[in-house]
Amino acid sequence: MQFKRFIDRTIVLITFSLFLSLAEASELLDKAEQLINQQKPNEAYELLFAEYEQHAGTPRFDLLLGIAALNAGEPTQSVFALERVLAVEPQNARARAELARAYFEMGENEAARDEFNEVKNKGLPESIAGSIDKYLSAIDSRMGAQRTRIDSFISGTLGYDSNVNSATDTSTVAIPAFGNLQFTLDNTGRELDSGFFSLGAGTFFSTPFMDKDNLRIFGGLNLNERITFNESDFRTRSLNAQAGLRYQQGKNAFVGSLNGQKYYLDGDSNRDLFGANAQWLHAASERTQYSVFASMATQRFPDQRSRNVNQYSGGVGIVHAFAREGEPVLYASLSGGTDKEQRAARTDIGKNFLNLRVGGQYTLNEKMVLQASASYQYSKYGGDDPLFLKERSDDFFILRTGLVYTLVKGWTVRPEIQYSNNSSNIVINDFDRWQTFVTVRNQF
Repeated sequence: MQFKRFIDRTIVLITFSLFLSLAEASELLDKAEQLINQQKPNEAYELLFAEYEQHAGTPRFDLLLGIAALNAGEPTQSVFALERVLAVEPQNARARAELARAYFEMGENEAARDEFNEVKNKGLPESIAGSIDKYLSAIDSRMGAQRTRIDSFISGTLGYDSNVNSATDTSTVAIPAFGNLQFTLDNTGRELDSGFFSLGAGTFFSTPFMDKDNLRIFGGLNLNERITFNESDFRTRSLNAQAGLRYQQGKNAFVGSLNGQKYYLDGDSNRDLFGANAQWLHAASERTQYSVFASMATQRFPDQRSRNVNQYSGGVGIVHAFAREGEPVLYASLSGGTDKEQRAARTDIGKNFLNLRVGGQYTLNEKMVLQASASYQYSKYGGDDPLFLKERSDDFFILRTGLVYTLVKGWTVRPEIQYSNNSSNIVINDFDRWQTFVTVRNQF
């Protein structure tokens, strides 16, 4: 008898607790809906997001959260919430219409068009159907404008380089392979400085492939010529080409490309590079993007074939844009790989490496953007150097900062400073370098 009373009381307590919980949830959702109707989406979003863990998965909660997030400028969070609604209630026309609008705000034109067309066939009131038609017209205009894009540029740079040949400042070195005899380096083996001027030009295109707007083919070509005033032996020219495909699916993009470079030193072919890259990009939110990438490339030196390597590398990266004054953007990447020598007898040419890169930008005003970056690479070579009789290892740093100043539409001026330092256990590879330069660029 006592046990039965205990069970009865427990049932009453559970029922009462459930009733209070439902009442509190109803009050929360009513309050959020009221804030949305009062055009206070940010307050509604904060109110609902604070209860996310407890109520996510409940259709009405997710619908209001999706609407509030969208109106508060968080379309990615809106998509997550509205997709949960449709997973439970696939015929929910309001959720599908809001999802279409969220896709529209994210620039996912095809996904938005599909959802709008789906909800348009639900027999909605004429006023709502008219709004959907306006969205569909806007999407058609967007997609028409974005179908084929061609961008070109020309640029000119004037600057000073403290070490145009990336060489040591030491004039004499002891060579272990010759009993530590002292040798004097010639001019090209020692640090040389010079002013320089460079010219650049290029073009890039992107267009739908097989008439699919979420599958695009892209490519580009650019040429850069750098003329050193004092040390003409170190005049350089580079020709770069790229072609690839980009597939966009929701918050994910998959990119594959082929790349080539022809590099000249003092008018002679110095290095040929050909490679393939693959990349996955994921938009975790409208402000954060993650990436995973891999590449392989062949590097060939026509006059120094012993330096030929095949390079294999991969890594991860992140970009985040902050919603605050100055619209700061930060990015970071971590990558690693190996250069595999092509001559078995020259293991000192091959190496393993690890690279860390961070950087960002800050908008000072409508015309000026401050940019800065830093990178570090550790390299460990695979065999003893034939002259110095030990395995080479390097710590290489690059620091760079500058301003991008917009003169008028399409024209920018970029003053920059760059410092690089290679700390090596082999003296002839140990150097530092300062570069200061100003670039004027026109993009059209």
